[in-house]
Amino acid sequence: MPKVRVIKPHELERNEVVLTEFYPALLAEGDSWFSLGAIPAYNMLDPLEFETFGAVINLAYPGDTADDMRRALPASGGKRIDLWASELAVHLADRNAYPYQGILLSAGGNDLIAAFPHLLRRGVDYANADPADPAALIDADALARFDAFLSDSLTRIVRFIREEGGPNRDAPIFTHTYDYPTPNDAPARIFGVRAGSAWMYPKLVEAGVPQHFWIPISDYLLEHMARLLRGLDLVDFHVVNTLGTIQRAALGANGSSGEWDNEIHPSRRGYAKLAAKMAAAIREELGLP
Repeated sequence: MPKVRVIKPHELERNEVVLTEFYPALLAEGDSWFSLGAIPAYNMLDPLEFETFGAVINLAYPGDTADDMRRALPASGGKRIDLWASELAVHLADRNAYPYQGILLSAGGNDLIAAFPHLLRRGVDYANADPADPAALIDADALARFDAFLSDSLTRIVRFIREEGGPNRDAPIFTHTYDYPTPNDAPARIFGVRAGSAWMYPKLVEAGVPQHFWIPISDYLLEHMARLLRGLDLVDFHVVNTLGTIQRAALGANGSSGEWDNEIHPSRRGYAKLAAKMAAAIREELGLP
């Protein structure tokens, strides 16, 4: 099957691409899973495949959250004209906007990373704690606030599309549930050189959480967020279950391991497996072969 052509907005602005030549034509918005998690860059969109020649207009920006996206929409008074979230409104709501066959979202992962240190319950006696009961290690009130925060952000995004999306107001929306990362001292790399720090690992170390609790805590939170996404009662909103798709990294790895390039970003092979599930859901919804 032919892979999609991933197109940056400037290619449309310069009339370098004619979207009517592609089917399906999809609009993607999101975080590093749709953009880059290291350099050289690759992501979950690149390996999407259909029987027909499809295209994805990619507005994704690494590091952005669902909250960033919500706040930048015109209805929320956002002013970040130079960043990806404001582009979403332009590509969807302008009266001359192209009528896409679907909208792809990758959102929630960075919100969870930002909330991570606040979700760890303080004062835990880990010597007597049970790794099989990770819920007891999480601050239930903080988790409830996170749920409300993420639900509100995604609901407002979808509401904007449905109310202000012009020719795209009825387009199906597809998102995913991420997969199981292993908390490790494995930051992103730029041409093989470590860049910055990992995401979950330093927060767990700082909180004094013993290593054998790291995977249970991380898995619990990823599964919790997946249930939240699947439970959103939004019109034509499709959540593709990607949990458990790729081989997880070994605990203690400080570089690529399993099908992960770093702590929270899959390898090329990992993204290909995730993309296959996303493409299957799109084909089923659009009635493609």
